[in-house]
Amino acid sequence: MLASLRRALLAAALVLPTALPAQILLAQPLPAWDKVPLAKGKEAPDLVLTGTVDRSNYQRNVAVPFTVPKGVTRIAIELTYTRPDGKTVINLGLFDGERFRGWSGSNKHAVVLDETSATPSFTAGPIGGRRWSLDLGVSYIDEGATSTYTAKVWFWRPGDVPAVSTFSPEPLKAERGWYRGDLHLHTGDSDGFCDSRRGRSVPCPIYRTVEAAENARLDFIAITDHNNVGHYNAMRELQPFYDNVLLIPGREMTTEQGHANIFGATDYVDHRLGEKTMPDMTTMIDASHKAGALVSINHPGAPNDHRCRGCGWIAPAGTRGMVDAFEVMNAGNLWKQLAGADPMEDVVIWEKEIAKGRRITAIGGSDNHDTQLGRLGVGFPTTVVRADALSERAILESIKAGHVWIDLTGKPGRSFDLTARTASMEGTLGDNFTLSAGQTLQMTIEAAGSKGATLVGLLDGQPSAALSLDTIPEGRAPLSWTSDGGRHWIRFEVREGSKRVLLTNPVYVNFGS
Repeated sequence: MLASLRRALLAAALVLPTALPAQILLAQPLPAWDKVPLAKGKEAPDLVLTGTVDRSNYQRNVAVPFTVPKGVTRIAIELTYTRPDGKTVINLGLFDGERFRGWSGSNKHAVVLDETSATPSFTAGPIGGRRWSLDLGVSYIDEGATSTYTAKVWFWRPGDVPAVSTFSPEPLKAERGWYRGDLHLHTGDSDGFCDSRRGRSVPCPIYRTVEAAENARLDFIAITDHNNVGHYNAMRELQPFYDNVLLIPGREMTTEQGHANIFGATDYVDHRLGEKTMPDMTTMIDASHKAGALVSINHPGAPNDHRCRGCGWIAPAGTRGMVDAFEVMNAGNLWKQLAGADPMEDVVIWEKEIAKGRRITAIGGSDNHDTQLGRLGVGFPTTVVRADALSERAILESIKAGHVWIDLTGKPGRSFDLTARTASMEGTLGDNFTLSAGQTLQMTIEAAGSKGATLVGLLDGQPSAALSLDTIPEGRAPLSWTSDGGRHWIRFEVREGSKRVLLTNPVYVNFGS
């Protein structure tokens, strides 16, 4: 019924009276899904192409050439046009000087193409150093009518990052909140499998992972297939439909010296250590940062032998201090805990870096390869991020800032918040406070879903009775700590008996920038 109503309204829009003034017959404002995501700090288009068509162009194609300079890695185009007769329809097509790159079918006015992904109905591939052409197909225009078109073109270059998100021009939610996500997921674009309709184990399509994230009530996911960039194309297609789950581009850089996830960049970074283009891990991390990515070491304490080739981090020790995050908890750790073993091996490795004065964010990721595991699959564990909006930029910047805790159960319904205050500053997890000897840090814990559990506060990695609570109240609980003027970090765990169900990033004291 609603679909029929929408079609009827669209049909009515296409037969507006010709007497309406031309200035109000500019194409209606584009819906959010039909706009282009912009690069941070680069809102103005690099080119604006304008012109007119009339009845002489009816059922013809109008070429509008333009040059894309060398070094450009992505182009984004928005087409609008006036409809003085209320009936004009102009299709948007593209050629890159050598080949056909796509056709809108008149249902899209915004197009994004790069080497790894493109708006549906367009084709990814080489971008810069070419003479491109818009192919404007004038499907209809009345006798005597003249339509003015405007095509805005944006050029993306290496290192540009999205102002909002790679695959969405607007935040999925615009308010501050604690957002739940999974930062380590595999699909059929690498080694993720699921059952086919006939029950065979096959490479699993990406939409199944997004649906599993919906079922786990996650707000965001990063798909991180091994060394691959092919999954970005499907993510660009899926994001407008799955507008309740933010899709963040990722890759698992899978090397013989360890695995690292990179988030928020779609430019290819060479994963082949030892090649001239990528001689060592230091160069790889630098290249990932230059591409605009956040870098996280995965499962650093995993084996690095025949059991899990290249899984453990054996790269030079200095590389640990170069990254933005450590995956301190994944499903492998949690399965150990379910079996009664200690799941904290990767936490210990991360804390050794914190003890050196490095502010590196602890995150979780399921490392899921099978969407059919239910609650022990996608979202187990869940990384919970306090961000100003549900967008790629806000989530990644908050991860880098350490505004993160990890839900080791993956069950929706658990919440945790911490507000820390001094006389001159208010902050939360991940923030640094400068305190002289004798000054006090006041903290307020606010938790839900952990009734009857124990709060364990850890000072410099060691349990502190003064920072702990035998029972977490449903609501707010005050804590305070007095500084000795030295450098310290304070983090928290929620435990149910001996089982850890939640762990936080630290509040830092006297760590500097």
